Amino acid sequence: MRSMKITVIIPSYKRPFDLQRSLEAIVLQTRPADEVLVIGRKDDTETSNAVSVFVQRMSMLRLVPVTEPGVIAAVNCGLDNAAGDLLVFTDDDSEPQLDWLERMEAIFVDESIGAAGGRDWLQLPDEPALFRPAPVSRVGVLTWYGTKYGNHHCRLLGHTTKVMFLKGVNMAFRRRALGSYRIDLKLRGSGAQAGYEMDLCMHAREAGFDLLFDDRILVKHYSSPRAAGGDRSQLTSSVFPDICFNNHYLIAKGFGFGRALAYLCNQRLLGSRTAPGLLACVKWYVKGDRQAWQRFGQMAQMGWAGFREGRRTRAIARQDLAKLKLGCSPSH
Repeated sequence: MRSMKITVIIPSYKRPFDLQRSLEAIVLQTRPADEVLVIGRKDDTETSNAVSVFVQRMSMLRLVPVTEPGVIAAVNCGLDNAAGDLLVFTDDDSEPQLDWLERMEAIFVDESIGAAGGRDWLQLPDEPALFRPAPVSRVGVLTWYGTKYGNHHCRLLGHTTKVMFLKGVNMAFRRRALGSYRIDLKLRGSGAQAGYEMDLCMHAREAGFDLLFDDRILVKHYSSPRAAGGDRSQLTSSVFPDICFNNHYLIAKGFGFGRALAYLCNQRLLGSRTAPGLLACVKWYVKGDRQAWQRFGQMAQMGWAGFREGRRTRAIARQDLAKLKLGCSPSH
């Protein structure tokens, strides 16, 4: 007898062919899902038509309508409607491998694990560094000095490791680790809003659970085109200021002042080409990127705004906790 009920949650928006490929892979799982929820907008007939093709084959499949745009609203809607003990998330442009759910369930035999995830195998054969990346030793880590290592698309030396955050295309949460918590609505953006996974992971860790990454829990990720303005391969994309705000906000909200300040300073000094700090800005400007200084100013402003808002949110949460301990009403 199965020890837990598994709900698979797939936010989807107007990617019918991708969604059908993903559902086909879920039909063939060696450990069948007990419930599959596709979260789609009410006006998205393409998604509803794609789901209707599979209803006859998947009695556990259900289309759940969401009224607001963005992945945060979709994921929160999925959390509100899921009946499972184990909540497994993926994207509509993913293709989970046949033992995906079997491997995911096996990890949660350990009651100390609150969330787990696996490798996001990017299907970009023309980009060898992403399609066949070298093995790494660090995944899902934020160092004390402010450097963030994702690497969820990479093979991992030793296969498994405890992490601080996972990637939304391939992650699962024990329901008890989330409880009634929902993604923070202060996170900015539209469409594929960055940072929502970190918010859920931080809550699970604060609840006392460990997070585990296993690169053998595998989904192929076809990274279908995003909506206008959301393409992260374009330096002028409007998504980068939101990413910058969200990262600073979450770290300032979730960690102590020293660690949050270290991240802020690291990003202002180093940064990257898309969100340049001072040194990165000089480097890319010398290489001919004449918009580097403009991005530096914008990212510095958004990062500071995220840092301040995160510290404010953390302070309010601590005040509310103190009031609850004293039997007073929390702030609103």
